[in-house]
Amino acid sequence: MNFFRSLLFFFLVLFNLSCNREEKALFPVQGTSAGLFALNRETAQGTLDFSKPKKLEYRFDAAFSAPPHSSLEIEYDFSFPPSDEIKQKFQLVLETGTRSWALPMDLLFLGIAPEGNMVIHYAIPVEDNFAGRFSITLVADGTVKKNSGPIFRIRSVRFTERWFGFYQGGTGDGHISASPFVYKRDNGPYTLDLPATFYVRRNLLVPGISAALFPGQNAVLETGGRRFETLSGAEQIDIPPALFPAQDPVILSGDRVKSFRIHYSAIPAFPAPIEADPALILEWPAEMRRNSACEVFRWDRFPSLLIFDFADYAVQDRFLKRLAFFVEKAGFRGRLAPDAEIADLHGWNAHDYNAADLARFFDAARKANFPLLDEERELEKILLNEGIIRLSGGGIAAGNGGIISVSRESADYLRRLFMAHEGFHGLFFIDEDFRDFSRRRWEQLNPQAKRFIVSYFGYQQYDTNDEYLLINEFMAHILQQSVSQADRYFGQTLPARLESSWRGTALPEKDEATESWPALAAAFTAEAEAFSAYVNQRWGLAAGRVWTLLIK
Repeated sequence: MNFFRSLLFFFLVLFNLSCNREEKALFPVQGTSAGLFALNRETAQGTLDFSKPKKLEYRFDAAFSAPPHSSLEIEYDFSFPPSDEIKQKFQLVLETGTRSWALPMDLLFLGIAPEGNMVIHYAIPVEDNFAGRFSITLVADGTVKKNSGPIFRIRSVRFTERWFGFYQGGTGDGHISASPFVYKRDNGPYTLDLPATFYVRRNLLVPGISAALFPGQNAVLETGGRRFETLSGAEQIDIPPALFPAQDPVILSGDRVKSFRIHYSAIPAFPAPIEADPALILEWPAEMRRNSACEVFRWDRFPSLLIFDFADYAVQDRFLKRLAFFVEKAGFRGRLAPDAEIADLHGWNAHDYNAADLARFFDAARKANFPLLDEERELEKILLNEGIIRLSGGGIAAGNGGIISVSRESADYLRRLFMAHEGFHGLFFIDEDFRDFSRRRWEQLNPQAKRFIVSYFGYQQYDTNDEYLLINEFMAHILQQSVSQADRYFGQTLPARLESSWRGTALPEKDEATESWPALAAAFTAEAEAFSAYVNQRWGLAAGRVWTLLIK
């Protein structure tokens, strides 16, 4: 009898060990080389039947260490969408040690109504004390009949860089990725409201905000008392850490939003460029500049263009004045002028140069062993690092793109005007169709208007023998202000500068009653309308605006 009891006990122990033996999880695991094990064989597949509540428990192997500053993303779906009754009776709880998180069974918290069976990717922040164990429990406040409830299924587990918010697609149609702390109530805006602990800067990583819109949609993002409104052509909002007041809720109003996220990134060391929209560059806080002399940006929509924002005109001159004379000034073009020769001459208050002209300048300086300023040498290094110029056969050759610059010494209204003027120069450098359009407008410009504008460019000391330069400046002067301002600018302001000099002979008849030149006003207003329509259709921009955000 004792023998049979011992044998029975042995088989019971063996059965129990067999049932509780760990098995490797049968769903994909990404973002770590450590293996994931189910703590019993029943949970290896990662499924939960709502008519048979149980707990899914997992652990990573001994080699596991959590990726720093990461999120743990659970990808899951249901055999059929849980009904309202099911959602009232049951809750899915993800536990990662000291923290518990409710896994959503639908996307109504994002204002997304059920459309078939969605695949949800839910990302929770991994904390320092995460030991590599997690579980998912079906907490029940009632029952459902056998085989009548939905089945929850884990499709994959992965570690990603930490983020909060949501985004649609990316993994496939019908996939939505989301996190805690984001919600949309009724028909109100989206809100991202993180606890303070998740704003702490770690490992040089700082939070920024991004939102992506479907084409043709507009949005308004508000945080820290500031309002960022998208303009025509904007499909993205990116607010870098310098303009994001940590620990403030972020509110996004807009229809058909693709994504809305807080993400973390390292601020690059100067002089590596910071990507930004020109509107953000104009608003960049002085205390957030990485260098007191200048800040370097990359135009986010046109990454081959760098934007330099200098502390004042004197600093800008040390970087770019000699270059201005070499590239554009009559009587100096193609020549490296010594400091003493140009010391008392005016350069520009804002600048623009394409890759070819930059390469010619620095190649000439190398071949002549010309004594460039330290700032000019620094500029050369930045251009080489960014591929705008490149080393070639012992010399310098053109790469791609170009540079533009403004100065913080300029008044705010001038900074906006200069950013538009120089920004359109940048687009002229990199876009052949825009150059062709500008050339066609130049060729059809009536002789009276062309004679005036060429004379005005001569007055500004441009080399008027260079047609490329004339067309480029013609385009930029037209597009630097709104269409509504073209009448006054070309019909009064500019011709008045020439009137009392010998260049006044290039002006058409003046209307003494209005103190204006109506023929010029009409001709250049027509050009402003044509150019503005082109850049709006092409890039969603407009005369007087190269940015896609309005900041208040």
